[in-house]
Amino acid sequence: MNENEEINVDEVEVQETKTYTQDEMLAMIQSESDKRVAQAVKTQQKKYEKELAKTKSLSALDEEGRAKAEKDIRITELEEQLQQFRLTNTKVEIGKVLSNRGLDANLVDYVVVSDDADEAMERIEKLDKIFKTMVRSEVEKRMNTSNPKISTMGLDGNITKDQFTKMSLMEKSQLATSNKDLYTQLTKR
Repeated sequence: MNENEEINVDEVEVQETKTYTQDEMLAMIQSESDKRVAQAVKTQQKKYEKELAKTKSLSALDEEGRAKAEKDIRITELEEQLQQFRLTNTKVEIGKVLSNRGLDANLVDYVVVSDDADEAMERIEKLDKIFKTMVRSEVEKRMNTSNPKISTMGLDGNITKDQFTKMSLMEKSQLATSNKDLYTQLTKR
């Protein structure tokens, strides 16, 4: 690394450093607090509206009907919680499977759409095949690019003047750096 590059790095670091006044910091904290409070209010409002709708529907019922409706509501809530629990467990298990296969565990959100582990495993199989095919294709593409093939001719000293004249400039340059004596001998007239 030369001196100019070091100076540029230091300049970049200086440019990234920013200091704030106390008033600016307080304003930023207040802004973030306001966002979080607004989000919490929205969440509470949704809960309140749901509770209000439930209360309205129950108020028209007699005591026996109300008890039955409350049980049904509670059963529905528990089923939703159970479904969420199963989904979370499936995501954890599938995340482990993804990691064991060398895939990023963050792909779990794309693989798991329900709590059905068998369905998720089928999706992993498909994803794994697609991913490996894509990687193989990219590797082959990069291996077959127009990069010149470097010749090993002349590295061991077995090269004729005729072979030397047929070499590309890149091969001649490589020979000059790898075997300078041979290069000098072949370039003499």
